[in-house]
Amino acid sequence: MNAAAQSVDIHKDQIIFSEGDAGDCAYIIEKGRVLIYLTKDKEEIPLTILGEGEIFGEMALIDNQNRSASVRALEDVRLAIVTKQQVLERVSTADKVVQLLMRVLLKRLRRKNIGGPGGSRISEVEFDNSGAGDDGTQSALDQIKLENQIFQAFQNKEFELFYQPIVNLKNKTITGCEALLRWNSPQHGLVSPNLFIDIIENSSMVIPIGHWIINQALKDLRTIQDQLRLNKKERMADDFMMSINISGRQFTHSDFVNNLEDLREKHDLHTQNIKLEMTERIMMDGAIAIDALNQCRSLGYAISIDDFGTGFSGLQYLTQMPISFLKIDRSFVMKILSDPKSKAVVSSIIHLAHAMDIEVIAEGIEHHEEALVLETLGARFGQGYLFSKPVDLGRFLKLI
Repeated sequence: MNAAAQSVDIHKDQIIFSEGDAGDCAYIIEKGRVLIYLTKDKEEIPLTILGEGEIFGEMALIDNQNRSASVRALEDVRLAIVTKQQVLERVSTADKVVQLLMRVLLKRLRRKNIGGPGGSRISEVEFDNSGAGDDGTQSALDQIKLENQIFQAFQNKEFELFYQPIVNLKNKTITGCEALLRWNSPQHGLVSPNLFIDIIENSSMVIPIGHWIINQALKDLRTIQDQLRLNKKERMADDFMMSINISGRQFTHSDFVNNLEDLREKHDLHTQNIKLEMTERIMMDGAIAIDALNQCRSLGYAISIDDFGTGFSGLQYLTQMPISFLKIDRSFVMKILSDPKSKAVVSSIIHLAHAMDIEVIAEGIEHHEEALVLETLGARFGQGYLFSKPVDLGRFLKLI
């Protein structure tokens, strides 16, 4: 069975897996019932019956052992597939209390030795499915199904990149853009990024999808520069910067810098035209993040911190990070005209950045008055719907 599939239909009396099989995935029952059983001398020894909303097969993923029992469909069933990676990611990222609970739950599958004639023993398995089917079950099922849908969408090439211009606030010329991932579903059209970006960034999918994003963004950067030069805008082409969002997991991956360099050379680009954008949470990876940041900066890549002032580090790590740009979060920008405190925060960030030789980009600008105030306070660059919403490459080329 394909573990990337969203769900699988199993017919009545079909064996789902057998005792002793390797465990490569778990299952959540969406419809129908299954029988968990052992086999002794070709005879089935029933253990328990599971129904809608219950999970089975997860123990082999957690303890890395073969299947301890067999499972057969008692009727036609539909199963949502949970991959080993999905299970292990949740265990490894859980807090200490949850990990302790997981160790306790492992003991729900325990063997009792029952003495028989001549000292023979039958292995009896006890199951405790109390709590299955509660409110959390549906939430977990929805999460797994969405992850599988996202992975399937990636395989089906349903993702594309949109580009939002970054402009010089003084003369309103486009100086660069930010690459933004979009999911164009054949069934639902453009899916809101709020529904899938965090899920990608917090799963192993971020590595292959992140690699694709970088490759596509750099390919499109080459196209943008070629178009500018064709239009006799040599200076704009030389200075144009592509901003690419990088997650913490992706950025601290051991091969990140080498892969980035390979892709840059593949598309014949200069590091000075590439800006790597990340949130302050990157600092939660400590020395690994600092080393990777310094490697990229030494090669000439610009480093930008997104949503500054709303995340993990605040001002704490500014002196340690080789930052080229700070992006002022739209939560401050949208209140800059009505809230003196927000305006004061923005003004302080801009003055601090200038003192440290860091450029400022204000995001989420929607009104001329906001842009004017930000320029007056010293912000040099901005982006937002005032200038353009994110658009596909074809429409972006028309903007420049």
